[in-house]
Amino acid sequence: MSHETEALATYVIPLQKSTILLPEASVAEIIPYEPLQRVQDTPDWFIGLLAWRGEQVPVVSFEMLTIKRASFSLVSVSSASLVVVRALGDWRGFQYYALVAQAQPQRVMIHDDELSDVADEIAMTEVLKVRYGNQVVSIPDVDYIEAQVDLIAFETVL
Repeated sequence: MSHETEALATYVIPLQKSTILLPEASVAEIIPYEPLQRVQDTPDWFIGLLAWRGEQVPVVSFEMLTIKRASFSLVSVSSASLVVVRALGDWRGFQYYALVAQAQPQRVMIHDDELSDVADEIAMTEVLKVRYGNQVVSIPDVDYIEAQVDLIAFETVL
């Protein structure tokens, strides 16, 4: 049976205790996790700065931004990745930011009929939760994430 709906190239990004979906068009590059420059006096969710292609890229823990009492740790540095995301908004201090993935994100082609809404509570960092296959995944609210990064990046680092 063929799909008549248009497919969207997407990355399934595994986090510590959840998974998010990002459109492939918003992902600039996925690189192995590497040490970051720490920045004093920033929120816990602001993990540090990544030196990437001549730019200082803010690195965010999606889960720590979502759940105020969450803690950040890597299951394994060797399997972790940094997902460099193109900033979509008209921000003052940055064109990219990065999210920490616990494992290598997977590129998948998703059709609308492969997603179904989930009645879970939506966090301020999410626009929607959906079922994809046998897992519940979040669609991140990139405007909210970028606004938070912009405030910190503009005030403290860039």
